[in-house]
Parts: sequence; structure tokens; C-alpha cells
Amino acid sequence: MPSLTAPYIETQQVVTGFMYELHIAEETNGTGITRLDIGPYFFSGAAGSIKYPEAVTNEMTPPGWAAVRWVTDESGSSWLRWEGGRIDTEDGEALFQLTSNYAPSNSGAALYVWRGSRSPEKFAISAPDYSQPPPAVNPRHDVKGQVSYSKGSGCAPPLVLTLGLVAAALRHWLA
Repeated sequence: MPSLTAPYIETQQVVTGFMYELHIAEETNGTGITRLDIGPYFFSGAAGSIKYPEAVTNEMTPPGWAAVRWVTDESGSSWLRWEGGRIDTEDGEALFQLTSNYAPSNSGAALYVWRGSRSPEKFAISAPDYSQPPPAVNPRHDVKGQVSYSKGSGCAPPLVLTLGLVAAALRHWLA
């Protein structure tokens, strides 16, 4: 039975959260990779109405592959899924990238690699840790000044000051 070259994920903190870059390739004489799942994750709610913790951002997929998305199976397990394409031996290494607000963890979620309808192969990887509380909405520190300015007193003080200066100039000019 053909096996995969060991997939691995590189993780890097970026301004918008954490970038996850999955490197994977099919080995010689492989039948082709047709779907990738990261999970399982367990969230409250019934299938179809589950509120996922975030909308992950798809950064890159190989040609022919759909963007990463959330799916929930009939057992209630939720997965991050890439599908719709095929990675064959001659394609070499393929890269998949997503950005998540959640930090990586090596426990819990795993990578499941599918080849058509065959049972998937499971690999331990570093994946977003959705068991933790959600992070701050925007952890960037350069927006603090913008927030305090926008919550300030608006344009009324500059307008009053300008009108006062114009009135003083007119009074001096007319006198």
C-alpha cells in the first residue's frame, strides 16, 4: 500500500493571528490525495446550526482545490476541510495555508488525509486550539490611538475654536 510523505505544518504568528502552512505530497505510485480534514472539534449545537468559533481565512490552496471551510458530520464532529482537487505523485509538494485567530496546539485535532472513498490516514499535527477562550478581537497595539481618537469629542472643539478665531479676527479688522 502506498503511503504519504509525512505531512507537516509550519506555524507563524502574523498580524491577523496565526498562519498555518501545510506541506504535503503523495509518494510514488500513490492513488492521489482528494481531501484533507483537520479535527475533530466538538462545539455545542445541532448539526446545521452550530456556531463555529471563527471563520478561518483561506490564504492558499493548490489549483483546483476549494478554500478551507467548516463542516460538521452526522456524528456532530466539526472539521476544517479542503477538498475538490487531487494531489498526484507528479505534482510534488503541495502547500495549503490558512490563518486563524487561535494559537496552535499539538493535542486534540489531527490531519486526516483521504484518497477517494478509502479510509483516511491520520497524522499528528499542530492545529488551532479551539478549546481555549477566544483571543482578543484585535491584539494589535497600533489601533489603540485610533480608538481613543475616534471616541474623543469629535469635531465640535476644532469647529468652535475656528469660529472663535474668525470672530476675533473680524472684530479686530472692523475696529
